[in-house]
Amino acid sequence: MEEWWSGWRRSARKTTCANSAARIGMSRRRAAALLAGAPVFAVWPAAGQQKHITAFTGEWRYVAGRSRFDPGPPFRAFVLRFTPDGTRHLDLTFADGRRLRAELPWSDGRRVKVRVIEGDMQGVEAVSRIRGRVMEDTWFQDGRMIEKVRGRISRDGRTLTVDVEGPLPGGGTFRNQVVFERQDEPGKR
Repeated sequence: MEEWWSGWRRSARKTTCANSAARIGMSRRRAAALLAGAPVFAVWPAAGQQKHITAFTGEWRYVAGRSRFDPGPPFRAFVLRFTPDGTRHLDLTFADGRRLRAELPWSDGRRVKVRVIEGDMQGVEAVSRIRGRVMEDTWFQDGRMIEKVRGRISRDGRTLTVDVEGPLPGGGTFRNQVVFERQDEPGKR
């Protein structure tokens, strides 16, 4: 019984394809080739519009009272915004009033250029990975590593704790722990 059914389906498929191709004056081979290429054209426009919505997506504001800087001084302000396309927007005001505004595109383990909008940080690249509630970055300036970053989101999704470590210009290492609070509702992104 099963052989009869599979044979019937196969012959019905051939007949339908042959009838459709014949109606528009096309060979069966050409019709099959067009149908094989159809999924490529259906997916192609979406390739540039990929979504990278993660647990980090949304806006995060720096909490000075809960952050630690070794050596200091602490930042005046810092806002991190992760957009659905995977871009990370940084808006940072240092203790001395200097400002850094930059964008880090979705990296997923590849080295990408950081776009500096405002500030004196040029020639910066980063490698970033986001897995679940953990983010890991390595930042480079002019080819040398300037900081390693590891961020993790709390279980309730409201707090982001970022540990940053890197070499100081005069020798030694800086170690900062920067705490952020979510500014939007976790489920309403």
